Amino acid sequence: MFTTFAELKAHALATLPAQRCAVAGAADDHALEAVFAAAGEGFVSPVLIGPADEVRAKVEALNPASEHQIVDCPADQNPAAIAVELVRAGQADFILKGRMQTPDLLRPILHKATGLNDHGFITHFGLMQIAGYPKLLGMSDSAVIPHPSLADKKRIVEVGVATLRRLGVARPVVAALCASETVSEKMPETLDARALADMSAAGEFGDAVVLGPISYDLATSAASAAIKGYDSPHSGDVDMLLVPQMVAGNIMSKIWNADERNVLAGCLVGARAPVGLTSRSASMAEKLASLLLCSILAAAGPLPTSES
Repeated sequence: MFTTFAELKAHALATLPAQRCAVAGAADDHALEAVFAAAGEGFVSPVLIGPADEVRAKVEALNPASEHQIVDCPADQNPAAIAVELVRAGQADFILKGRMQTPDLLRPILHKATGLNDHGFITHFGLMQIAGYPKLLGMSDSAVIPHPSLADKKRIVEVGVATLRRLGVARPVVAALCASETVSEKMPETLDARALADMSAAGEFGDAVVLGPISYDLATSAASAAIKGYDSPHSGDVDMLLVPQMVAGNIMSKIWNADERNVLAGCLVGARAPVGLTSRSASMAEKLASLLLCSILAAAGPLPTSES
């Protein structure tokens, strides 16, 4: 696993071609700044979808050095539908949300007949550079599935494991986070965590490990595990955190984001192509890291929902 986004970027620039990023709703200063910054660093080629005159005016104001393509989309049409068509036609590699509402972005992506949701399951994957942790750390859905069922969590683990493999992790270790290592019916998430660990032991996730139930401190610190007598060779060396509910991951992300030493990235995975959903308020470092993540996953090809 790579230890920093700088290492990940160096790997991408050395081994992968720039990926075509279809910006759905490209008449947006924040999205344009991010995609042209990524293009300037060499891992993205912008495909800008929106009203051509409006997009062109904004691009001219930025005066970018990078080559780009503008695809006209009248104001009464959905630019995400054009982005999906470009991906299906092999003319774009991933999608970035620009100036449009998230439901409008997702509608054509999720369309059963003409969309990109081939496996019927899309989730959010976070990748984080956290001060004090020895490598980049994945995290499960903090933006899409509010209350995942056990079946949802199984699919999230499958998608997460497949994603981690594309990031260089040969044998991913996933920590199913709970408040305690004790299984209790009063804490349903502990039952799910134990069930996932049993699935892992039975080989249902291939060459991957699911720990659980396990608290955050024991998952991320070998010293804490030693103090508490938790015996696992994986403590302090997990590759992904599986949060029990979306709100837990959302809160954790916002706490980490307050520390300028940390860099967080994220995108939607599970569909035929990654989808970037960077916030307008996100730092440029976060936007670039998210575009880097999307580009690497796009270069690896469609993501399966299962490692069989």
